[in-house]
Amino acid sequence: MRRSDSSTEGRETIGRRHFLASAGAASAIAFAGCSGGGGGSGGDGGSGEDTSDGGDDSNGGMTEQSSVPPKPDSITVRAWGGAWQDNLHKYISKPFTEETGIPVEYDNSNEDEMQAKIRTAIRQDRTPPVDVQWSLTKTSFQSLQMDLMTPLDTEIVPNITNLLAAGKPEAEGAEWPFVNLYSYTYSLTYNTDRLDSKPTSWSIWWEDQWDNDIGLYTSGHGVTPVIGKMTDTELGPVGEMGPVWEKYRELKPNVGAIGDDSTLTQNLRQGEVAMSVMLPANIVNARDEGAPVDYTIPEEGARAGRDTMWIPKNLDDSHTYWGQKYINTAASGENIGPWCRNLGVAPLHPNAEIPGWMVEDVAFPTSEEQFSNMITPSLEVLTEHEPDWESRVNEIMGG
Repeated sequence: MRRSDSSTEGRETIGRRHFLASAGAASAIAFAGCSGGGGGSGGDGGSGEDTSDGGDDSNGGMTEQSSVPPKPDSITVRAWGGAWQDNLHKYISKPFTEETGIPVEYDNSNEDEMQAKIRTAIRQDRTPPVDVQWSLTKTSFQSLQMDLMTPLDTEIVPNITNLLAAGKPEAEGAEWPFVNLYSYTYSLTYNTDRLDSKPTSWSIWWEDQWDNDIGLYTSGHGVTPVIGKMTDTELGPVGEMGPVWEKYRELKPNVGAIGDDSTLTQNLRQGEVAMSVMLPANIVNARDEGAPVDYTIPEEGARAGRDTMWIPKNLDDSHTYWGQKYINTAASGENIGPWCRNLGVAPLHPNAEIPGWMVEDVAFPTSEEQFSNMITPSLEVLTEHEPDWESRVNEIMGG
């Protein structure tokens, strides 16, 4: 991402967005009721003062309703900058503004920083600095645990009910505390000039011939769950994952690059490393430019991630309502397809229009069958233990 984000599910996410911001988006490639609760709003659930019936993915049909709060002068969305914000603006914010007349402003604070700002504002009974938080699933789950969210009201945000099952978070309490909008994977990527054939297993990384030839994300992002599966080790407390750390130690001589997507993509393009872990969007972009690179999902599977949107507590009725309407626009089948296509991620909407090459590609999971073949650690485990995993990997690779 264009910014130096410290969020953890995704240094890779950070890196991928930094890459997309610098290289351009891959070419092939919002809540509780207006009273602040999660129940009915008294409105009828379109994208503004609309009359949609809650299930037609409609953005329009505006009629005045006395129960709809007045429109704010603007709403603010926390967004990753660069191409990520550009695509959000083009495919989500612009349709929202055209429909409602409400301008959208952006805050490019990294998501962890914004989470802290929201938490402080709520503790001090102040208004949070943003109306919509766009963040990684793990960060959103942490925010739910901190009681920072106003649950989404499906009468106001009907489009979320049309998403695939993966769109609904696995969380206790409110039915829709936040919403997952799209998915991505951390695939095995490789330089086609350096390898004679497509790798079928992550185990190739440990072969002696790849000395100083493997690229890793900082802190082992995207890889630790894979090694957990390879070693039949249950993910949990760092002290109970000995086989994983031993596997990292065995891999260390073969690691020739550690960095974000921008760095790793360049290393791979130039053949400075033979293989790496990366989001396919970066490889699709580089491949379209003629680079000798490709990606694959090995037999063990790959780590899958998702990104979300949610509404902070302590907003007034107006910003709470219209923030939710913004999320409704983002979850529209009409809008989410081109938005995700240009980000190089898979939309979690069954009717989203996506490129043919992405439809059957398991690296862009949308169906339940495809998700079942991915490695998706529970949010509880990630929230509690991933920081310790990261520290251990850094110790091993830096020692």
